[in-house]
Amino acid sequence: MRPDQLPKIKREQYPDLGVWGMYALTDSGYLGEGPSPEPTEIIAYSQNDPRWKDLVYAGGTTFGKAGCFVCCVAMIAGLSYADASPPSVAEKLRNAGVFVGNLLSKPARITQAYPKLEWGGVLHYRAKPCDIDGLGMELEQYGATIAEVKWNPSGPMPQEGNQHFVVVTELTNDGDAVIVDPWDGQTKRLSTTRYRLPGWDVARTIYGLRLVRAT
Repeated sequence: MRPDQLPKIKREQYPDLGVWGMYALTDSGYLGEGPSPEPTEIIAYSQNDPRWKDLVYAGGTTFGKAGCFVCCVAMIAGLSYADASPPSVAEKLRNAGVFVGNLLSKPARITQAYPKLEWGGVLHYRAKPCDIDGLGMELEQYGATIAEVKWNPSGPMPQEGNQHFVVVTELTNDGDAVIVDPWDGQTKRLSTTRYRLPGWDVARTIYGLRLVRAT
């Protein structure tokens, strides 16, 4: 059988049973239990990488000063594109007219720069807890997403300079989240970061999602 004749596979989770079932979409045939999907492999980027920390990405602003969102987009783009370093991503986003000043104010144009990416919109959770079930579904389908957190969680929000973006790759069984932080390029648990206060859970710590999807 040629590779293009193999049935497409869909995974469905059954929390009560603690297993994943795999189905062939062509004939709805059950293929048996399988292991839970592995966490997404992200190429981590830091806005403070000395190779581009002092490089202006847009609007006269350097990566080191405010390049977290661009680095997050680069990490998502890296799931579908081999060359998705922050400088190359910034250049393509500029050419596509994504920036207004140093802000990615027209994110729907990301797909013009990277057709294999999809823009799913913005979800704000500043006045209510994050929808953890929805976040889990996003991660299950696309592998990773971009989350907004507070740089200084004890300060007001929103406030210029008090907004940070990270890439979420996994929700853990103990109620935590695994992130890749573009500040230092490190993978860490959200509960261990400076972006939460004692007693805050994942739903409280995440202030929004930017649904840049690798398809």
